[in-house]
Amino acid sequence: FVKATWALFSIALPTEIVIFLLYWTLIYEGVTTYRGVMFHGGGIILLLIDGFLISRIPLRIKQFILFECYALFYFAWSSIQAFSGMGNPDRNEGVDDDDAIYSSIKWKNDTESVLILSAVALLVINPLVFFICWCVSWITPKRLVVGGIDVGDVDDDLWVERK
Repeated sequence: FVKATWALFSIALPTEIVIFLLYWTLIYEGVTTYRGVMFHGGGIILLLIDGFLISRIPLRIKQFILFECYALFYFAWSSIQAFSGMGNPDRNEGVDDDDAIYSSIKWKNDTESVLILSAVALLVINPLVFFICWCVSWITPKRLVVGGIDVGDVDDDLWVERK
């Protein structure tokens, strides 16, 4: 359970930050709604508080591969969703001929731009965001639990990963 939580956190936090950055720079059209804020950035605060302050989940550079695979699967799924004809329930029929999940990821109408965006996200934005998250993780205090007993804060020198 602990390793699953650790792995999911290493995917969720940087993903939420990338979603925040891409939504507010590429898609935002000037109308702010509660749903838009919570879906595209509101979770960052909750993830930071829970992951780094309450649970004190450490991130490791080797976990970057989990985040990168998730992003790759997301772009693959968005292309499958666009070309399969399954539609997008959030889009009005007849208003838009591309059933893209987001307007900046229109595989049918603008494949070249989406490929460029995917490459930039996978090769530049994702590594940078994960590195920043790793740095924040590195400076937050760790908690050592031995035999189910919380023995408090520890220095990184004392942090030993059990195998």
